[in-house]
Amino acid sequence: MVRLALIENESEQRTSLTGMLTRAGYQPEVFEATEDFVASESASSFDLVITEFPAEGSGGSNVLKACRAEADPPAVLLVTAPASVAAALDAVRQGAFDFVRKPVDGGELVHRASAALEARRIERDLRALSGEVRRRHGLAPPIGESAVMQDFLARARKAAASSSTVLILGETGIGKDVIARYIQSTGPRADKGYLTLNCAAVPENLFESELFGHARGAFPGANAWKAGLFEQANGGTLFLDEIGSMALPAQANLLRVVEEGAIRRLGEKRPIRVDVRLIVATNRDLDSLIGAGEFREDLYYRLSVVTLVVPPLRKRPEDIEPLARQFLSEAVRRHRKLRVFAPGTMEMLRGYSFPGNIRELRYAIEHASILSDDGFLRPEDFPSLRQRPSSAGAGRLGRSRTRPIAQEVTPERLQQVLREQGGNRVRAARALQISRATLYRLLDRSVVKREEERAAQPQESSGSSEA
Repeated sequence: MVRLALIENESEQRTSLTGMLTRAGYQPEVFEATEDFVASESASSFDLVITEFPAEGSGGSNVLKACRAEADPPAVLLVTAPASVAAALDAVRQGAFDFVRKPVDGGELVHRASAALEARRIERDLRALSGEVRRRHGLAPPIGESAVMQDFLARARKAAASSSTVLILGETGIGKDVIARYIQSTGPRADKGYLTLNCAAVPENLFESELFGHARGAFPGANAWKAGLFEQANGGTLFLDEIGSMALPAQANLLRVVEEGAIRRLGEKRPIRVDVRLIVATNRDLDSLIGAGEFREDLYYRLSVVTLVVPPLRKRPEDIEPLARQFLSEAVRRHRKLRVFAPGTMEMLRGYSFPGNIRELRYAIEHASILSDDGFLRPEDFPSLRQRPSSAGAGRLGRSRTRPIAQEVTPERLQQVLREQGGNRVRAARALQISRATLYRLLDRSVVKREEERAAQPQESSGSSEA
């Protein structure tokens, strides 16, 4: 139902305007003074505000300001005397929708009110569409209001500003592809090409053709020349998801391309120079794959110039509600059926561990919104979540793809193991039973600690001498 506010201090005019709007099917909420409306702090709850202009009292000039300050502002329609038309036009330039002159004609008032409501609806749709386009194309930051996610996004923006290869680590369903697109869209190649490849979905014998292209007749079935993804993304960004699934022969060729900045199509010997920003991601433990001989250690060094570990959803429960509301909004637009969260549902969602992370949350809301009979999404509409409560799954689901620290590793122990392993950080991480990302964090921490200890020591004067 449309919510309409009417602000008018003259009793006779207020009664007349209320009657016009009521006969047109509206149910206006009446304020006798602009101060009452401004003090109520209720501008955001209205779709349309019809107000006298100029208004008596100190609050008159603040009505439009109060409305325009809202994130989802109501439309504002002015009712003005003929002598104040110039001032009303200036108010329109400042954000009011339109004005009607006194004496007010009922038909004109209703017509302009209807036009104001339609303009507001279009404006909201455009904002929603703009937000959806930005989200789908990675132009808006991923949703995350928690401190841990804001810290992660700050590091992602720093990584985006460079041209270095980025390795994104994180559990399945966490949105690594969204992070990759965000990095691309906030970096210097934002207006260049962006291509993606899911390495887990490509047959082993087609890897090199997909990445580097082939000449005609390079292999049976190669009936025409084909440009690979590196060539197509030249000057832009290439995102390789599930890099841990890439076959060893393709890994060797990828390493050569990263080091040389050139590709060779299958069936050709001539190198082709390429300038591609590479972003890779995986939910697998690359340290374990290296130990098992399934992933090249030298390639790991080249890909992990910048390593970002996406925090799982259970580590940032503050983000569950904004994500859930976004997914519900998408479902409402997609299915054209009004859906809202019933009391208690959001509390249930916040208390769940979400082993499938953001993907599980999205699909759970999609499922519930489709099956809801009365438009309210209740806890019982999420059977898959209720069957796996947070307390039951915490032990199994709390383990990430990278191994946790079994006990605190002191800086002394860290340096000792590094010396024993000849400075090789991958082998040191395996010896300590931690991930390489954790090893880097411990190294950073030990460096900071040494700097703090050095700064705390008394400084000797270079010119001092003993008596």
